[in-house]
Amino acid sequence: MSSGAIVGGGLLVWSLGNWLFFVLAGRLLGPRDYGLVAAILSGCLVVFVLCSGLQPAIAASNRGNAPDAIYARALRIVVRMTLIAMSIAGALVVIAGLTIGGFPTGIMLIAVTVLTGMAIFPLTQGQLQGSGNFLGFGLGFTAVGIARPVVLVLLWGGGLHVVAALLGTAASWIIGAIVAGLFAARAIRTSPIAEDAPEWVAFRRALLPNALGATAIAVLTNVDVITAKLVLPSTPAGVFAAAAAIAQGLFLVPQVFVTLVVPRLAARRAAQTSSAHIALLGVLGTLLLGGVFIAVMIPCGRLLMRLTYGSQFAAAGDLLPYYGLAMAIMGCAIVLLYHQITRRDFRYSWILLGIAVGQIVALAAIARSAYAIITIDLICALGALVAHELLAKTAGERLVDGFSREHRS
Repeated sequence: MSSGAIVGGGLLVWSLGNWLFFVLAGRLLGPRDYGLVAAILSGCLVVFVLCSGLQPAIAASNRGNAPDAIYARALRIVVRMTLIAMSIAGALVVIAGLTIGGFPTGIMLIAVTVLTGMAIFPLTQGQLQGSGNFLGFGLGFTAVGIARPVVLVLLWGGGLHVVAALLGTAASWIIGAIVAGLFAARAIRTSPIAEDAPEWVAFRRALLPNALGATAIAVLTNVDVITAKLVLPSTPAGVFAAAAAIAQGLFLVPQVFVTLVVPRLAARRAAQTSSAHIALLGVLGTLLLGGVFIAVMIPCGRLLMRLTYGSQFAAAGDLLPYYGLAMAIMGCAIVLLYHQITRRDFRYSWILLGIAVGQIVALAAIARSAYAIITIDLICALGALVAHELLAKTAGERLVDGFSREHRS
């Protein structure tokens, strides 16, 4: 319970900080520029969640066999790859600016800075998570949550506008990585593990499916905002982005749950015992929070948006109940993803990736309104739940199996 409180507090500050960041950005920029910033940051978030596959991969590694050495080698590789990725992204932006009329070269070059801490931060958080250092883990997310809106306001006061939101995001990930790194100092100083060590080989093999699953979740939860920017007028796109920032707060419960149980799920995998009832608890908790959210947003959605984003965003309140339903079920898919990959059953990652591709196709083909976009989100989330139950039937790891075990006990 104490670990849960620390992790929950850190993720709560992180979520509130992100929410406050988007509220401030919406008020300072207005719907037109806010839609542009939200679309750019949603694209960056897809990259971050791709990198976040590093976190469960190292958190679920065998903590009794050189975990610090695994992290030490991975960190050195990640730093080099980050520098290479930023160089390539910067070059592509310059090329696009020279060949595409009206391309926002300056803004996109600033957006490249957001990549700085995107891989280092989740890798270090995974090290802290796997070693049970939940205080450092919680403070890492707390640092990001506090820094993001604070830096935004400071940069805005310094005369920067659209780029203040981008630089504020970049600074927050850098600060979070530094804070987490202080708690992982011993592991950073450790000699890297040998490349042919079995533990390192197992870690590398887990990276691709973890990255695929994390990328699928990133697409499923962010491509809708990008689509809204592309197919809706500027003001409705900004309204949709504001609703997304509120509704995606429902991911807090699955995030806390996954953080706490990944080491336990790995232990159950090693002992060859079922963890279906653990996944069931995460799903039920997520659905419970979603139900409360919907019940509150039906009468109070417009009032909430007026009090937070301002009267220009009041229409987003009408979207919140329906959007909340879709995001609550999507949160269940997050729990189920980490249930499967921690047990080293990576098929679900590929399934979610296929669903994400289907979502993109559907959004491109038929999404012409906010409600159509959310409907596609909901269908994809339900499809993810059904796919899990079919996939896990043979192994006895379905949610239904978890309920039966819990009920018998």
